[in-house]
Amino acid sequence: MNSQERHEARYQRRKARRLQKAREAGGARFEEVMSFKNLCAAGKACCNGARWKTSTINFETNLLGETQRTYDSLYNGTRVFHGFHSFSTVEHGKLRNIDALPIQERAIQKCLCANLLTGVYSRSFIYDNAASLKDKGMDFMLGRLRKHLRDHYRKYGTEGGIYQFDFKGYFGSLPHDEIKRRAREKIVDDRLYNLLCDFVDDFRRMKTADKDVARGVGLGSEVSQIIALDYASPIDHYVKDVRGIHGYGRYMDDGYVISNSLEELEDIRRNLYRLAKELGIAMSDKKNIITPFRHHSFTFLKMRVRLMENGKVVMKLSRKSIRSMRRKMDIFRRWMDEGRLDPEDVFQSYQSWRAHAKRCNSYDTLRALDERFTQMFAAELAGRRLPFPCTMKASRTGCGWIYRRHGAVIEEEMCA
Repeated sequence: MNSQERHEARYQRRKARRLQKAREAGGARFEEVMSFKNLCAAGKACCNGARWKTSTINFETNLLGETQRTYDSLYNGTRVFHGFHSFSTVEHGKLRNIDALPIQERAIQKCLCANLLTGVYSRSFIYDNAASLKDKGMDFMLGRLRKHLRDHYRKYGTEGGIYQFDFKGYFGSLPHDEIKRRAREKIVDDRLYNLLCDFVDDFRRMKTADKDVARGVGLGSEVSQIIALDYASPIDHYVKDVRGIHGYGRYMDDGYVISNSLEELEDIRRNLYRLAKELGIAMSDKKNIITPFRHHSFTFLKMRVRLMENGKVVMKLSRKSIRSMRRKMDIFRRWMDEGRLDPEDVFQSYQSWRAHAKRCNSYDTLRALDERFTQMFAAELAGRRLPFPCTMKASRTGCGWIYRRHGAVIEEEMCA
């Protein structure tokens, strides 16, 4: 046996061990995964962050009874899907159609994902596939982008650039047949596989679904998240394993490739278009762009990023995000005057945006918006029991909380 044959033999042994471990991971039985205990824990977890909803309050109040009904329907094969709650929302000027699941269905999906799907599917994910997984998310992805840019600078300075890609209507274009084929390779138990297939078939009842074509999964569903993470994995492995690119990451349908050669990025772009076509999904021409590092910035996950000549990575809020928040303040003020919105809902919405903004190197921008917000909602903020967390200095006076820039003096008329 020569060295090449020994190399091939070692590769085949490693491959066999990987396949054996994958079969063991996906070999859980239906009774183990969808047990009463697991269903009850999943139902409790679904209530987190949504306890203000009437449906959630009713569900949690009768959690054991709801869990027992779900458990019986799954084990008796009498589960009936009651449909989606469909509505539309506008996010940064883009209309999004949402098909939300009732909490009973979300509990079943969470139980399946937490006790089987996430572990089985994530085995084949690259490290930089960063969304909807434990200890991963937007902060993780932005941290990896910073690291990749710094690593690139140490080797090549500002030579080269970044290729950003995005899929067109990603969630709505995933073919059901391919989803089921991949699931069959990972899930051994027939009842668990059939349950996942039922979830996939349920997506054909979405308001936005094409009834003639078995395509698309819903936004916000936990099963949809793990399916979407897995579906573009061949592209991840092509860039990382075949092309050997260190600076690569993907956050659901947004990804980037970093290289010191713009010609290499052009070649990768052509190949990614080809791979996407083979997978049955389409690239967004508008969002597939190559940006040189020198004298240019780029936008990723609503952050305006630039690799400076001294190697520093600067992340600032995108102009679009700032304009959107200013418009929201005006709308919130008008709706509060009309009695359509509660002040605490406004404060919570703004604090949610601030949590995103604090990731950036945009302190002056954040302070300017904080100042505008505290001026527009001064009367409502003054009556709060606790000060509103922001970059302004809060002072307790006889007429309530007053907010000003650090170093500014409170004027007498402010309390008049």
